[in-house]
Amino acid sequence: MSTISLQQEDKVAFLTIDRVTKHNALNQAMWEQIAEFCDELENHLKPRVLIVSGSGEKAFSTGADIQELQQIILDENRLLENNRLVQLAQQKLENLTCATIASINGLCFGGGMGIALACDFRLAAAHAQFAITPSKLGLVYSIEDTRRLLNTVGLAKAKELLYLGNRIDAQQALQWGLVNEVVEPGSLKSKTTEMAESILAVSGYSVSGIKRTLHHITKTDESAEKKIRALFNEAFGQVDFAEGAKAFLEKRAADFK
Repeated sequence: MSTISLQQEDKVAFLTIDRVTKHNALNQAMWEQIAEFCDELENHLKPRVLIVSGSGEKAFSTGADIQELQQIILDENRLLENNRLVQLAQQKLENLTCATIASINGLCFGGGMGIALACDFRLAAAHAQFAITPSKLGLVYSIEDTRRLLNTVGLAKAKELLYLGNRIDAQQALQWGLVNEVVEPGSLKSKTTEMAESILAVSGYSVSGIKRTLHHITKTDESAEKKIRALFNEAFGQVDFAEGAKAFLEKRAADFK
């Protein structure tokens, strides 16, 4: 059984992260599947709305699969390839011409946050929690992820989330503009359906065109991109990452000097 599923009902498609026993943690094969499904959505299925969700009631996605990550972080080339696939999947999701809704039913960390931020709208259950933690591993957040976060919450809150790596709850996420609405867990599905129906009630051409226009206006300034990408890649060879990775594997707090 696939851990990522894609279904379509008329003009609405549903992409589900279905690994509930692992809190919908994402491995490399799942990122590849998401990228492939995005191609299918854009080139063949062509829905008006895509709803992205996680199975169960505890997690949208807690990010990287820990067991796989323990092996990946020991091999720099494999880690860089994994990061490439993560970014590819998120970029394809962000670039879909249909409207996208992340229906967040619990924990939303790391790569799960990346998926949510790549969607146009985020609806969260009241028990949802959010975190972005590259600083706790001695890493640098990617250009694409940083842009999405900055465009969503603004500079001050982006710095707080990225520098400190702390969890925030659904109400704080709402106050910061990270999510569009917070609802009781039992109402999340119906509220997501209601939003999808609202989108279907307006012009699909307009939504697609407006989405492309906004993406053009808010895209990354490419003038210094090579230097920034170098910072991201070079982080994997720094002593901070060596300590962060070791602490992660040993399940302890990192001791950065």
